[in-house]
Amino acid sequence: GKNFSGTFEGKDRVDVVGDPYAGVDHSLKNGYVQWLNPAAFALPANGSFGNEKRNSIRGPHFADVDVSVFKTTNITERVKAQLRVEMFNVFNRTNLPISNGTLTSGSFGRISDTIGDYNGATGIGAGEPFNVQLGLKIIF
Repeated sequence: GKNFSGTFEGKDRVDVVGDPYAGVDHSLKNGYVQWLNPAAFALPANGSFGNEKRNSIRGPHFADVDVSVFKTTNITERVKAQLRVEMFNVFNRTNLPISNGTLTSGSFGRISDTIGDYNGATGIGAGEPFNVQLGLKIIF
């Protein structure tokens, strides 16, 4: 959010001065997960872009298993009924988005929601807890 390089290009990065993952256990405490160690980063000197390399910091992994089962039954020669059972996030894995990336904020490196909350999902979709959806479809 700052222009330390003086170029106004928006490409400034921080200086990495330690291990970004040292001293953090990635467990939920006080309503958030501390993903990155704020002490491992420093603001760059004026006139520099910072030494953080592109794609050097990794966020939480994403994993999701969805299952669908369909059964189509003939009612008449031209009319069919299809029963659908769809299960989302079968193993109920918590998926976290990227952490807060503003070094000067007090919440740098913290994650306080799930991907579903982060991307605006409405209850069924990526990052949401286990969900089941049932449907009956008449095909004619």
